[in-house]
Amino acid sequence: MSWFRGLFSQADVPSPDAERQLLLYKFDACPFCFRVQRDIESLGLDIPMKDTRLDPSARAELKAKTGRTQVPCLFIDGQALFESADISAWLKNYAKRPSAAAT
Repeated sequence: MSWFRGLFSQADVPSPDAERQLLLYKFDACPFCFRVQRDIESLGLDIPMKDTRLDPSARAELKAKTGRTQVPCLFIDGQALFESADISAWLKNYAKRPSAAAT
């Protein structure tokens, strides 16, 4: 059971207490994406990103995986997390994990 259950809109999001494989779908003109990208930068995280406006295949990939084209969308070990506030909160906790301090 994830400690995020009830806090975020997606109940199956992996907890931020371990190293995770991350991928962010975004586009630069989106203010919610900008918010998440700003947090990623300020937290010193290195997260691969795909721009759904510049790369039509990224948009199609996101739609195939989730049934939606909504951005920002952070994939955490293959599980989609939508909503910029939820993504930012998850990332802030992820940056505090014990293994992050050791790197």
